Amino acid sequence: MSQTVLYYQKELKRIAWRLGYRARSERRREMPLKLDSIQMLTSSPEHEVDSKLYVEYLLSLIPSETGQRIVRLFYIEGRSEAEISKQMNISQQAVNKWKRKSIQTISQKMSS
Repeated sequence: MSQTVLYYQKELKRIAWRLGYRARSERRREMPLKLDSIQMLTSSPEHEVDSKLYVEYLLSLIPSETGQRIVRLFYIEGRSEAEISKQMNISQQAVNKWKRKSIQTISQKMSS
């Protein structure tokens, strides 16, 4: 293979690694909430049901179904914004805005 082809293959691998790293860093920073990864103080079934009911209550504070669905998919099911945008046929930017607005709404209602 020519040097040029090898050079561009190497560059593409480096770019792909950077994109993957950036996505992993963003996911870590946003720390998705997964019901199965919540550390329970007690392992009683009642406590688990209470936690799930509390999560459902928090989701019910979001006025729109779209916001509720996006928060559920992203934080609870652990899907990426790209996956959600494809599934819901909206842009990734729209998913991000819905997510931020919904979390802000929950925060405001919890503090009032």
